Amino acid sequence: MKINILSLIFLLAIIPLIKAQTIPYKDTSLSPEIRTEDVLSRMTLEEKVTQLSGLGKGQGEFGNSNVGIFGTPGNERLGIPKLVMGHGITGVRSGRDTTVNSTYMMTPIGIAASWDTELYERAATAVAKEMVALNQNLNLGTTLNIIRHPLGGRNWESFSEDPYLTSRFGVTYVKAMQANGIICGPKHFVANNQERHRFDINNVVDERTLREIYLPGFKAAVMEGGALNIMGAYNRLNGTYMCENKWLLTDILRKEWGFKGFVLSDFANGVQSTVPSALAGLNVEMHGTKYYGDKLIAAIKNGELDESVVDQLLREKLWVMFSMGVFDKKWKQPKSIVHSDAHKKIALDVARKAAVLLKNDDAILPLNQSKIKKLAVIGPNAKRTSDHPTYYYMQGGGSGRTYHFKNAINNPVDEIKSIAKNTKVIYALGCTVSNKSRETGDKKKLEDQQKIKADKEQDKKLIYDAVQLAKHVDAVVLVVGLHGGLETEGWDREHPYLPGSQVELIKQVSKVNPNTVVVLTGGSFIDVSEWIDDVKGVLYHFYCGEKIGQAMAEILFGDVNPSGKLPVSFPKSIEQYPEGSILIHPIGYSKSNISNIYSEGIFVGYRYFDKAQEDMRFPFGYGLSYTTFDYSQLEVKKINNTFKVTVTITNLGHIDGDEVVQLYVNDQKSSIERPVRELKGFARVSLKAGESKKVAFTLKEDAFAFWSPNTKQWTVESGEFIIEVGANSRDIKLSKTIKID
Repeated sequence: MKINILSLIFLLAIIPLIKAQTIPYKDTSLSPEIRTEDVLSRMTLEEKVTQLSGLGKGQGEFGNSNVGIFGTPGNERLGIPKLVMGHGITGVRSGRDTTVNSTYMMTPIGIAASWDTELYERAATAVAKEMVALNQNLNLGTTLNIIRHPLGGRNWESFSEDPYLTSRFGVTYVKAMQANGIICGPKHFVANNQERHRFDINNVVDERTLREIYLPGFKAAVMEGGALNIMGAYNRLNGTYMCENKWLLTDILRKEWGFKGFVLSDFANGVQSTVPSALAGLNVEMHGTKYYGDKLIAAIKNGELDESVVDQLLREKLWVMFSMGVFDKKWKQPKSIVHSDAHKKIALDVARKAAVLLKNDDAILPLNQSKIKKLAVIGPNAKRTSDHPTYYYMQGGGSGRTYHFKNAINNPVDEIKSIAKNTKVIYALGCTVSNKSRETGDKKKLEDQQKIKADKEQDKKLIYDAVQLAKHVDAVVLVVGLHGGLETEGWDREHPYLPGSQVELIKQVSKVNPNTVVVLTGGSFIDVSEWIDDVKGVLYHFYCGEKIGQAMAEILFGDVNPSGKLPVSFPKSIEQYPEGSILIHPIGYSKSNISNIYSEGIFVGYRYFDKAQEDMRFPFGYGLSYTTFDYSQLEVKKINNTFKVTVTITNLGHIDGDEVVQLYVNDQKSSIERPVRELKGFARVSLKAGESKKVAFTLKEDAFAFWSPNTKQWTVESGEFIIEVGANSRDIKLSKTIKID
């Protein structure tokens, strides 16, 4: 009797396993294709359609605020798991859950300033592991939009004005994410370059400009990185909303590039139709259901849409879920990895390499502790105050931000004190923290005007106190700049200057103390023209993670040699851009019927400034060091259909340092107008004092190609090309002319 009971227990235990083996989609030995077709065949129309919308059910902009996570629903009957989406652009953000204390690792603009893709691989891998530990499956990012204009609200969330630099970081990110269990979803596809009227704008962009400037990052993410998700943007492109643009979502993305994944919409207002969006190839409507759901079912039942369209949309999504192990819960990480010491160390490496030294007259930096006995650290960004918007200190605002906890970022002044062992450090606020992006205009609310007036009155006393302090110290470090309340998703910056009374603070302090260094923190262009001639040193520390304060202090005192380079151009004035600030399109399309025309074409960023022969404040790729580098022995050899370029870099100084070597290509004579130069390679090289290294680049055919509007294909013309190698786009050290047949 005892044996019979044990046998019965055994049979009961293995029956589910035997049964599971008879269900193909639960059999892990079968291919994702077979498993996808099997589960799809078992689903009702209603179940299929439910899988094509997000979890949000409320009327709010991003669905029901009570839904703590972003994603798509599961199916209990069939055992289909939820697809949980998070933001891993700066660190891990889990929906609206502000209690997730992940590592604030970086920002895209910050890591791009390092020009270090190997470091980005380490950082992205760490973020992916934290996402897995927090039970997430898909990363809503990264942002591959080109920085078209310096006032764009999400410039901090993008990499660069250059498509090649953007592509290299994008590919690195996608590969690292998906190699560690996270489906990667680059966004916002495509030509999403401003926040104002983002829901109601029609961007008119010619095909050559799309192909050469705005599509390369996405193309590389798909064809080289293997991205399995893409987020469609809000905007119209040439009259068609992106999420119903069949030419882009199907003809180019799927057929031309071979994309095998699925497309989801940007949240809330990304989808504007039912049948056109489905036919275009939009798989998932986020965050809730407006145009899919019941409307999609109705379209099928009344004959507007065949059910096979829904099958294909869901097939692509399910295939990705099977391929990435979502059904099988393949990926696991311990919760202890979240904000671990190892990940904080990577964040420190990012912060050390993201800082760009813009000015260093009289070698004022690094600060000499044997000469500086008293140091004043002044400014609203030197120390977090209650006036800094929650979670927006030292990072940009919007969905890409991290809900880092308050003590994750150590205040720069505290870090400076900890390093300045032989120097007395005295802190002063200097001026209030400005939370207003606009300080003039008829649309101001009365309370905002009153707040600005009160701040200015308070600033008079704070600046006076700062000036009195500056008179009696050996040197001053002014930590000023922006924060996420000023540059953020939802709106663009109103002007390129430092906010509030910061300019006045710099001018007054530098007037009484000639040994003044300004440390800028932010995520985009800042006009420095009013005060840069008054100070000896300027360090731009892009938002770059929670260790920014420590890295800042180490650089100021020479423990770390600054090595970042600008991933965007810094003109002398914003008026140097084509049409001035009109590039931020001022009106919506629905009522005005006026489109936002990308009239500058391919001439974006340094391409435009080179063409217009504009003098730059700091050109694209610019950045100083505490040492100097020599470029020599440039060689170019043709090997089959590629060119191998080598150059020797030597550290001429007495301290170790990193140089970012940049390679540009110039077509001497073309049948259509081309840029003066285009970035086609870069390498970060570490050199000890006196050391030399040979740096190598390989240029393939695409490095010399342009998109022909006539033949509708990439074209390489015979003729002479100049290979340029230098420290930035305006500091070309060596060049060689080659011929292509």
